[in-house]
Amino acid sequence: MIKKISAVKIRQNLGQVMNEVTIKGDDYIVERAGKPLVAIVSMTKYRRLQEARSEFFGTVKEIRRRAGAKGAKAAAEAIREASAAAKKQEAKTRLR
Repeated sequence: MIKKISAVKIRQNLGQVMNEVTIKGDDYIVERAGKPLVAIVSMTKYRRLQEARSEFFGTVKEIRRRAGAKGAKAAAEAIREASAAAKKQEAKTRLR
C-alpha cells in the first residue's frame, strides 16, 4: 500500500514508518507543503528497482551497439526483443 506522510510527521514517527515499510511492505511518499519529495521503500523493493534499472540500461547499450553496426532494422529488432524481455521481467517481479 502506498501511503502519504508529511515531512513533519515522518520526523515524529520514523520508527513506526520503518516498521510498516519493512514488516507490512507499505511504501511512503513524503510530502512537504503538499508536494511529493521522496519515497520510502523496503530494501528488497529498492534492490529490485536497481536490478531493473541496470537491465534496462544494459539493454539500451546493446540496442545502441546493434544499431551502430547494422542500422535501423537491427535497432527495431533489438527494441522488440528488449520490450519482450522487459515484459517478461515485469511479470517475474509481480510474482515476487
